[in-house]
Amino acid sequence: MNSVDQKSKDSGELDTAAAQLTSSLTLADRFAAVMCRISNRFRMSYRARPGLYALGNPDKDSPVLVTANYKLSLNILRSSMKDRNAWILVVDTKGINVWCAAGKGTFCTKEILKQINLSNLSSRITHRQLILPQLGASGVNAARLYKESGFTSKFGPVRASDITNYLDSGNSATPEMRRVRFNFTDRAKLVPMEAIPALKMVALFSLVIAVLFGISSEGIMFRQAITGATPLVFAGLTAVFTGSILTPLFLPVIPFRAFTIKGFISGSLGAIALVSFADVYRNNPFLLLLCLIAVPLFSSYLSFLFTGSTTFTSPSGVKKELRTAWPLYLTGAGISTILLVSVLIKFRGLL
Repeated sequence: MNSVDQKSKDSGELDTAAAQLTSSLTLADRFAAVMCRISNRFRMSYRARPGLYALGNPDKDSPVLVTANYKLSLNILRSSMKDRNAWILVVDTKGINVWCAAGKGTFCTKEILKQINLSNLSSRITHRQLILPQLGASGVNAARLYKESGFTSKFGPVRASDITNYLDSGNSATPEMRRVRFNFTDRAKLVPMEAIPALKMVALFSLVIAVLFGISSEGIMFRQAITGATPLVFAGLTAVFTGSILTPLFLPVIPFRAFTIKGFISGSLGAIALVSFADVYRNNPFLLLLCLIAVPLFSSYLSFLFTGSTTFTSPSGVKKELRTAWPLYLTGAGISTILLVSVLIKFRGLL
């Protein structure tokens, strides 16, 4: 086998033969990496078959690296091991990356033990050491793993790009390898994951609004629909830009810790810029208020959604933030609905 099977199979169906891997990524692998960034449906189904894989030509002394069966994670790991020989034990995390799977309980001691037994790993190597990803540490009980399998656990570097240096230094990580970074480039890679679904919401909203403004006894009047809906469409796009793009990219420099507040700040600046740019907002007090209220709140909500993609948050912190923000979102949604109806009534009164 020259590549990883994309479709996940029940790990109980695996035999003990190790599938063969190389460190080279194909054009299809690179295209899939892009698709993982832009399509939630594709990302959730992009899975490798759980089990044991042979990278290069490993022998009984070769290291054993453990990872998730999210295929993008596996591809990043193997492509970082140029001209290296190693065993890669892929754990069934239901297609979720290591860090998230550890939090959800699928990258865990039980699953690692399961794959050790199914792959007959003990008979393939002379040593008894597993190298696990550092970001999966929260899901693994190393003491239990050793007690039930005889394998000790070493937690490797945060980034797969450091794995060869880690191995060359005798499985020793430097402080820099232990450091969790989430820089501008890292955040930019994740922006499409949040921005594209948000744009779909705005597209649906735009369609409904256009129909409401354009409908008449004679049918849908397109000029009327475009005239009425355009200011609201731009307001929605502004919220997406500030909440799903601007806030994630400049996360560390926007004041306050809470993502909801960060998004509200950037959304407020975007709303002010929008109403300052076009007279149509300032000439209609209902539309002006709607923009100044709805854009910051929608931006805040979209920024909050980015908490699932960042290393800056914790589950307890996210829950606490949502408990505070949710009543404000509901109140804002109610006020915005009233203002939207007022805008529609005023628009029709001017026809």
